[in-house]
Amino acid sequence: MADLQNTFSWSFSAAEDFDICRRKRYWAKYAMWGGWEPTADSLRKDAYRLSKMDNAWSVLGRAVEEAVVWTIRRAQAGLNPTPDEAYEAAARPYLNRAWTESRRKRYLENPKRYIALREHYYREWTPEREQEIIAALKVQSRRCIEQFHQNVLPRLRNVRPENEIRIAIVGSGGEPESFEFEKIKIYAIPDYAYRVGPRLHIHDWKAGKIREHHEEQLTLYGLWAQVKHNIPPEQVDVFIEYLAEGVTRHLTFTAEDIEAIKERIRSSVEEMADYLVDGNIERNEPLPQADWELSQDLALCRRCNFLELCQKDPDYPPPGAS
Repeated sequence: MADLQNTFSWSFSAAEDFDICRRKRYWAKYAMWGGWEPTADSLRKDAYRLSKMDNAWSVLGRAVEEAVVWTIRRAQAGLNPTPDEAYEAAARPYLNRAWTESRRKRYLENPKRYIALREHYYREWTPEREQEIIAALKVQSRRCIEQFHQNVLPRLRNVRPENEIRIAIVGSGGEPESFEFEKIKIYAIPDYAYRVGPRLHIHDWKAGKIREHHEEQLTLYGLWAQVKHNIPPEQVDVFIEYLAEGVTRHLTFTAEDIEAIKERIRSSVEEMADYLVDGNIERNEPLPQADWELSQDLALCRRCNFLELCQKDPDYPPPGAS
C-alpha cells in the first residue's frame, strides 16, 4: 500500500484555525501527520492525539445529530418515533459513550477510535461543575430533539432514501465529503441533502446558539452543489436548523454569492501558502515550527486542544500573563 500523502486542503474550519492562530494550524495539519504510526516521535504522537480531541459542546452536537438521523430513518420506515425514544435510543448512548471513554482515557489506546474531552484532559472542571455540565447537556439535547420533531420532521416526511444525496461524514471509514476547486481539495460536509425536483435542499443541524458567520460558511455548500452535483446555485436551498432555539434560517444563493466564496477560498489559500516551503501547495511542506506564530490571545489558548504543546515553547507567555 502506498504511503498516505499529506496533501494541501481547505475548509472553513481550517481557515478559521489559521486565522486565529498560525501555530494551531501547524499542529493540526503538519506536526500531527504520521502521529498514528507506532514509530512516530513523541511530538507527532502528541499532536495527533490532541488533534482528535473533542469538547463537551461538540459532543452535544453529534449526540443530537445521531438522534436526528435515527428519527429520520424510523419515519421513513413508516413509524412515529417520539422525542423521548430518539433521546434514549441515540443521543443518550452517545453522550454516555463519550463520557465513559474520556474518563477512562481510552483515547490513549487509539485517539481516532475513542473520544477524549478537552475539559477532562486539561482538568477544567471541578466535580460539581462537571455534574452541572452533564445536566445542561441532557436538557439541551432533549430540547433540540423535541424542536426537531415539532418543527423540522414534518417538512421531511415525504423525503425518501432514493432522493437523498449520500454524504461521506467524518468517522464513516473513508475520506470525508469533499470536492475539487482549482486543483485544491475542499472539505464541505452537509448534514443532510436531498433532491426536490430540480432543486437541492440542504439541512444543517445546529445544537448551539445562532451565529451570523454560519451563513457565510454555508455558502460553501452552494459551491459544493455546483461543482460536485452540477446544480446551479439558484436551485439550492439551505436550511440552518437552530434546534435549541426552534429557529430555521433559509438561505438561497446567487452567482455573485458563489463568486464571493471562491474569492474567499483563493485569498485564504494564498495566505496559507506563505507558510509552505517556496509557497508550493503541491509539495505542501511546512516552514519550520518557529515560523508559525503563536497567538497572543491567551483566552483562545485556554480553549485550544494544543495548549500543552505551545506551553513548551520558550516564546509562550509565562504563567500569570494576561
